[in-house]
Amino acid sequence: MNNLQAPLAAANNNRSFGLDVCRTLACLLVVFGHMLGHSTPHPALAGLAFLATFGVDLFFCLSGFLIGRILLKEAAHWREQKIRGLTEFWYRRWMRTLPLYFFFFFVSLRFDWAGATTFVQQFHYLVFAQNFAWNMTDFYRLSWSLAVEEWFYYTFPLVMLLMIGLGTGVKRAAMIVIVLFMVVPFLARIGLPIQSARYDDARYIVLYRLDAIGFGVLVAYVYTWYRPAFERLARFWYVPLTFAAALIVLTRQGLPWTLGSKFEQSLFFTCSAIFFAALIPAFFSLRASGWSLLNRFVKYTSLISYSIYLGHIFAFILVINILNRYGLHEVVYNNPWLAYPIFIACVYGLAHLTYTFVEKPFLKLRDINGFSMSGFLKGLQRFNAGK
Repeated sequence: MNNLQAPLAAANNNRSFGLDVCRTLACLLVVFGHMLGHSTPHPALAGLAFLATFGVDLFFCLSGFLIGRILLKEAAHWREQKIRGLTEFWYRRWMRTLPLYFFFFFVSLRFDWAGATTFVQQFHYLVFAQNFAWNMTDFYRLSWSLAVEEWFYYTFPLVMLLMIGLGTGVKRAAMIVIVLFMVVPFLARIGLPIQSARYDDARYIVLYRLDAIGFGVLVAYVYTWYRPAFERLARFWYVPLTFAAALIVLTRQGLPWTLGSKFEQSLFFTCSAIFFAALIPAFFSLRASGWSLLNRFVKYTSLISYSIYLGHIFAFILVINILNRYGLHEVVYNNPWLAYPIFIACVYGLAHLTYTFVEKPFLKLRDINGFSMSGFLKGLQRFNAGK
């Protein structure tokens, strides 16, 4: 089994190819968007760098759909399991996301694009306090989206468990919490100050962006309890695609920050989340193509997409440093036809390494039969009792 087949064999055989396409598209939009900030691409091509923004938006909606399906299924047992169901959910999500996040956090302390820094200055990143309701610094900038994800993982199921504990049924509790996660960020964007006209200033703040994941959970809600409506969304995919394309064009023209009011700016975020979330059923309905090489590329990229996302900036830094060290910067870096293939090869190479040696071991540990958060806590209690 070669290096490409090995991680593919470890992947879940029940993965949805269409959702793999969605994840691959979202990931590569971010990578290519950031890559276009390097070298000397044609102005028309360089002008597409803003698409990285929508790659993250698409991923938020996809994440909401995937996690929403898990939550809605598991929450049915939370009345009997009480806290155990919640801690098991947190355990699985944190074993999936935190090891690689912490790995690149420590790498960033020395090799961040903004320069070296110290743990004492940046320790708040360990608890995702870098951008909850305020602007973050340029250190470990990519972590802004992980902070949005982690705060969602923490707060959404916690509020849902509270609703269930108060006697609300799972279906109704889910809808109440979904509405909260759609409305509160909208109101926060209106009520809290946005200091600058730059698009980035608002899109990096956790409290402003939780609704993008919330709309993804809404699609999971429709999938779970209103399957015919979900299938109709898949059939009429061209409607949300048209609106999403219109939003992309408007963004290219300077919206939403040329709009006159915070309400209109906030509505722009909401519309983006709605239209991209509405595309998820279409992606879900996709089946593998007749091109095996393309299918393998999509599945492999999707499999290591988390490593690609967190590691691609460091891959760029590595390439640039090597070019500078060997006096090739002027020859290679300034020629996008040479620089970009090298960038992409390094991105995939680094992602393969971090997936293999950081992500995968923790995923195996997480999935060991009988090894769980509840088991760990019980073992810890027995250990303390034996002292």
